[in-house]
Amino acid sequence: MGSTGTINSDEFKVIAYLEKKENGTQYNWREYILLNQQKGYVTLAEFDGHWSIIKGKEFYPDLDNIEDSNGSNIRFANSDFHLFNKYVPKVTAAVGEFGEDVLNEKINAVEFVAAPYMIVKEKHGNKSTYYLGEYIDAKEIAEGFKLNLDSFPEKVGIGAIQPSTWYNRWDTLFPITGIAIVLVLLLHLLIQILKPEKELFYNNFDLVHHQVNGSDALKSFTTTSFEISDESSNLEFSISSPVSDNWLEATIVLVNNNDNRTWEVSKGFEYYSGYEDGESWSEGDRYANIMLSHIPKGKYHLNVYPYTGDPNRDTLQIKVTANSSLWRNTLITCLVLCLYPAFCWYRMRNFEKKRWDNSDYSPYIS
Repeated sequence: MGSTGTINSDEFKVIAYLEKKENGTQYNWREYILLNQQKGYVTLAEFDGHWSIIKGKEFYPDLDNIEDSNGSNIRFANSDFHLFNKYVPKVTAAVGEFGEDVLNEKINAVEFVAAPYMIVKEKHGNKSTYYLGEYIDAKEIAEGFKLNLDSFPEKVGIGAIQPSTWYNRWDTLFPITGIAIVLVLLLHLLIQILKPEKELFYNNFDLVHHQVNGSDALKSFTTTSFEISDESSNLEFSISSPVSDNWLEATIVLVNNNDNRTWEVSKGFEYYSGYEDGESWSEGDRYANIMLSHIPKGKYHLNVYPYTGDPNRDTLQIKVTANSSLWRNTLITCLVLCLYPAFCWYRMRNFEKKRWDNSDYSPYIS
């Protein structure tokens, strides 16, 4: 009692101390009444080791302009405060100087939160008085009043207006991630404009069967040449064949006509269908795609080695496209950009849910 300290650059003197409980429950908390000679009184409240400093219109004149429809929300300073608690406080211990009879005073209190702030509405009959509370760390109080931080009560659970670091991270990352995704998409579109897709080769081939060691097999073949005009390109090979209840596989060797450098890829596909219990079914595909990256400028041809389990299969379609649009890579990049913000949102939501577990007016379904 009588000690002085500084909070938020304002000097205060401790003039009173109260212990209170919520009428009809076991919830109890402590309040210190502080006096600033120029501005007036504030309350420093502690519940489960969580502190808040509560000030009236002497500190916040705009409290006279609060938007209160007597519902579950209050609007103040362009922020929405949501109903958190309604209670009747009861003083169980008091020491110091008071301007009214705190022991017999009848107040109906309503709290609205928008962490790290709280609007406290005290109803005296038909009259309502508003206060603005702000979460304050015990370390700031200890430093302001030159106290030992170890003497402060330990925090229990999550405070009603305790700020969430996860919310701050989510609030920061959300617009940054949105901008990054837009930039990735714009970069993708720019690359498409500067290096548009170009069909280099397209043909249907008749597959020739022959006997190899007494077994039926398909002959390999060589395609006509095609040219890559860009300094470096990705190539997408699309192969297809109308297989039915069977499979087909092809090994494709890309050969540079000038220096005989080669790139080899293999891909297979299969397709099966039928009827079961009066319903048709199918599985697999009749086509496949293969991608090669960083293929240098030059003239090329393909050596194709087909294999099939279908002795009647006789056609194979091959298409080669340069600068194929890699939407999958772009979408994967966007997904990766969203991973940490999504984690922050998840942690933020869990934090808020635990905060509202202490309220009878939680917006979260239990």
